[in-house]
Amino acid sequence: MRIIILADFKVKAGSDFWIREELEKLGYTTELLGIQNYNPKDDTTRFGKIKIWYKYFKLAGKGLSVSGKEDVLISDNFVIGAITAFFGRLSGRKRKVIALNMIAHEKGLFNRIFRKIVYNTAFRNRGFWFSVNDSQLIDLYAQQFRFPEDRVFVLQDPFFKSDEQADFTGEGDFVFTGGDAYRDWDAVIRCAKELPQIRFTGVARKKYFPGHTELPINLKMYFDTTQDEFYGLMKNSRLVFLPLNSKAPCGLIVMMRAALLSKPVVISETPSTQNYIRNKISGILLPLQDQLGMKKEISELFWSQELQQKYAAELKHFILENFSTGSTMKKIEEIIKK
Repeated sequence: MRIIILADFKVKAGSDFWIREELEKLGYTTELLGIQNYNPKDDTTRFGKIKIWYKYFKLAGKGLSVSGKEDVLISDNFVIGAITAFFGRLSGRKRKVIALNMIAHEKGLFNRIFRKIVYNTAFRNRGFWFSVNDSQLIDLYAQQFRFPEDRVFVLQDPFFKSDEQADFTGEGDFVFTGGDAYRDWDAVIRCAKELPQIRFTGVARKKYFPGHTELPINLKMYFDTTQDEFYGLMKNSRLVFLPLNSKAPCGLIVMMRAALLSKPVVISETPSTQNYIRNKISGILLPLQDQLGMKKEISELFWSQELQQKYAAELKHFILENFSTGSTMKKIEEIIKK
């Protein structure tokens, strides 16, 4: 049996990828397939999104074509895994397919219809297993799709050995906020306006940011930066503020990277974020769109180095103890063996 890993990036001989590394530690034979014409700019335009779907379909087809009946296909990009199971169902190729971290945010009408066709067909593939970040999401997604709950498993996102870690310093003179999508930018703007004595720095995708909005002078926005620039700004901040506008998983990668850099975190409470943060113990959890709560908690935390250090230390310790790639792979191996 081989484990064929489908990655949503360009790969080459010797490419590092946590799924491959952890599987080979356990003695499995692996093959890593990627998107050789991967272009991160595709994610910034509508036409680019269509190109991404085409690349996903092409990779899924390749994965099925090189696999044997006893092989297992794994993707940490749920969409690629679902497309692979979709093709497997239509072609009658019986393969075990494991897709990690199902995320189904609200989309436009065409996208919703297309996604439903692909996903519901994939779910009828008896070899298709997939994970969600929290058990509450099973009920949430069951309202949108038809899937068998006996092939769903709960798996939280891990941190990676390449993620930078740092000790708490208490330095930084601004609140950092940012991310690719599903951020409540209106809340960020309102908070900055109502807390003029505190500086805010944000990083957003230009296409997701409210247009024609007048920004307060204490809010500095950057758009479509590189990852290095993004995390460089985060590293120089005093605390990290992540207001979300979706109950589906979002903000988790940024939250964990902030924790590893020993930054205190204020974030919206969702089924996923509450698996990592205990309110007022390892950070601040707020209801979605709780404007008064955001203003109060940011103001209090920004001026209290004691709270900053407490929350940062608790969250970093909790993540290091519970969310390694090794512990994550043990749960995936249970599905491989079923």
